[in-house]
Amino acid sequence: RSSDLNSVETEDTYLRLDRDIAGFLQFLDEKFGKGNYLLFLTADHAIAHAPDFLQEHHIPGGMFSQGDLQKRLNAFIEKTDSISNAVLSVQNYQVYINHDKIKLAGKDEKHIINRIIDYIKHDISYVSDVVEISTLPGYSLAEPIKERIINGYNMQRSGDIQIIVKPGFSYKVPKNVQHGVWNPYDAHIPLLFFGWQVQQGKTNRETYMTDIAPTLAAMLQIQMPNGCVGKVLEEMTKKNE
Repeated sequence: RSSDLNSVETEDTYLRLDRDIAGFLQFLDEKFGKGNYLLFLTADHAIAHAPDFLQEHHIPGGMFSQGDLQKRLNAFIEKTDSISNAVLSVQNYQVYINHDKIKLAGKDEKHIINRIIDYIKHDISYVSDVVEISTLPGYSLAEPIKERIINGYNMQRSGDIQIIVKPGFSYKVPKNVQHGVWNPYDAHIPLLFFGWQVQQGKTNRETYMTDIAPTLAAMLQIQMPNGCVGKVLEEMTKKNE
């Protein structure tokens, strides 16, 4: 993964990938015969542009430290409510509250969470919105963003507060840019099918990774997996007239 999507190094990487795929397809042709195999190509996520590239082209964006944000929040709560280390961690755009510390201090947890949310909204410049995850269903937030947060929620692992950053901003990682936001530059990935019963064509409508399994099941005329939540890509099951 390159730190700059528009670098010569990344272009070279994709040229080499194209050559590797061509060699793999040639092997499959020789081993099984053309049209006797089916494969798909996709990705787990896309990625943001490097902050230096955005700044060079006068596009708003940048990186922030989740550790620094945690320190700022802890300093704020210690000043206002005399609780040290009220924030346990800031990870993956989520704030994890130190429930034990707040309970030990005899403070109202909801009050502390609202203080933190208010501070982030008014004092953190790279934030577009922030919401307590437990109240998300009733919060006024664009439905596609809300849906993605809900889909990524895990009761045992997720934080207490969700931060939605402005486009072009991400948290710092060593020698790289990051991913994990809802924006198209980060969420839009390829989905290519090739081989057995695949007709030439394309679609510009929105599809999802979760559509792969039911589509393959439909092509094979078998029952889709028990945990399947996707939809069949009808373009893949239609025959040329």
